[in-house]
Amino acid sequence: MINKIGFISYTVSNLQQSINFYQNLLGFKLILRHDSWAEFNISGQRFAIYERNNEEIKNEQTGAIVYFEANPIETIVKNLQEKGVKFSGEVKVYSYGKLILFSDPDKNSLGLYEPPNSE
Repeated sequence: MINKIGFISYTVSNLQQSINFYQNLLGFKLILRHDSWAEFNISGQRFAIYERNNEEIKNEQTGAIVYFEANPIETIVKNLQEKGVKFSGEVKVYSYGKLILFSDPDKNSLGLYEPPNSE
């Protein structure tokens, strides 16, 4: 069931520089850092940044992506596919949860997110 926004993310070109900006200048609490991914807590709302190289950024959307919490993600993906929603690839599993992307009719990127250990 989708019942809330899991987190919002931005693509960044330099993870450490962006962590410094959000943590040290804006005062957001860093709660997770993993390879090219970092998350902050802003009064209970999660905000994530994801590092991509400059070539990837040129070829992909660089605006915000809203991730809806979906549990269990596989069931929600199947239900949405049956309704005609097209997903970008398969569900990917990371230490920080499961993710999959799709688009709205205007090609705005959206995602589904299942937190880790929620099964």
